[in-house]
Amino acid sequence: MKKYVYSYPILKENIEEWLHFVKEVNTNRNLEFTEMHARIGVTKESWYLKQTNDVYEVLVYTEAKDENFVEKFKNDDTAFSDWFKGEVIRIQEIDLNANTEMPKLVLDWSE
Repeated sequence: MKKYVYSYPILKENIEEWLHFVKEVNTNRNLEFTEMHARIGVTKESWYLKQTNDVYEVLVYTEAKDENFVEKFKNDDTAFSDWFKGEVIRIQEIDLNANTEMPKLVLDWSE
């Protein structure tokens, strides 16, 4: 299992809209979200909202079967994936097809 943590900025004025998006993904569109993850090989995903002073970030923790999940996500052209990516562009101005570079893992300790 591969583990990833990454973040994207979000403007303060877009936080309520982003939280509405999160609720939509977690309720009405949860089955589609689950199906997308199955297609791309993601087994766990957690989202966090972080505030430091006036800077806000969306942090994402992902566990995937292999590192190819990013390319599979970029190539997933279902109606749900198109909606999901479109909402991220609209709310955060982040194009997930172009801006999904995973950071380099430098420490991964476990007992």
